[in-house]
Amino acid sequence: MKEQSREVNSVDPGEAIKAPPTGVRRGSCLITNPAKRVARALEKRRLVLRFLRDEIWTSADIVGMLLGISYPAAHILLKVMERDGLTTSSEMFVRSKRGAQRAVLHGITAQGLAYAWDMTEVQESRHPWEPSKTNPLFVPHNIETQRARLRATHKGWHTWRPARALMGLGLPKLPDGEVVDPSGLKVAVEIEREIKTDKRYEAVIGAYVAQMKKDERWDRVDYLCPDVEFAARLARVFGRLKQLRLEGQTGVPAKVGNLEQVHLDRFRFYSNEAWPDGKFVVATQVVKT
Repeated sequence: MKEQSREVNSVDPGEAIKAPPTGVRRGSCLITNPAKRVARALEKRRLVLRFLRDEIWTSADIVGMLLGISYPAAHILLKVMERDGLTTSSEMFVRSKRGAQRAVLHGITAQGLAYAWDMTEVQESRHPWEPSKTNPLFVPHNIETQRARLRATHKGWHTWRPARALMGLGLPKLPDGEVVDPSGLKVAVEIEREIKTDKRYEAVIGAYVAQMKKDERWDRVDYLCPDVEFAARLARVFGRLKQLRLEGQTGVPAKVGNLEQVHLDRFRFYSNEAWPDGKFVVATQVVKT
């Protein structure tokens, strides 16, 4: 692998990761004190490991975004971490608009997990990355979810939990992530790359509305779309639906109810770049006259 070969650029616990201070040049070396340089290097490792203990794997582009450093600097950092047994890397080909694209992913090891919690914290049980179990078809989606996470945390949102952390909770619908905005509202995040069938969205709305009524786990759902037009068209699809569905176990008929505007008001539709604090579209229910 060439030292500076470009990695995947398809398509972003608890504590917010702050953006680099204004005026600090990305990738520039401004620290001349040796002790401070070592401390900064260790802090970069710590932040990467804390990110990977949730996300399991990522790309050098995302690490650069996480730390506010250039791609080459992120690439070098990951190589050093791999040398020290904290991460491992693997190549695969993923789908992109230009066809199959080579991607290099970096994941956390068992040793990396041992260092991902401070000694004052209680270490949680997590599994290290197993490249053979990573489906290339889902890589662009997961990378975009990680980008969204970092955009949110840089804006002061906090307590992000990815979908894998929500498994086993018995939720009728797993969002791609959940996060708390600066005002304290709990938001479920959906990365939407393709528009699905009406029946599927009826079930999605039904699942979210049922969970909100049950325990108020989320205050709203934010859909993140490739662009503004996609967001507007998806909102229009939601607006023309007439019913919501609550799917039961296999073989058990779904419960069907009327979809009302008050349900749709819990959903927002953004372009990826506009989220989390930019312009959004809401779904307006179509009423026949």
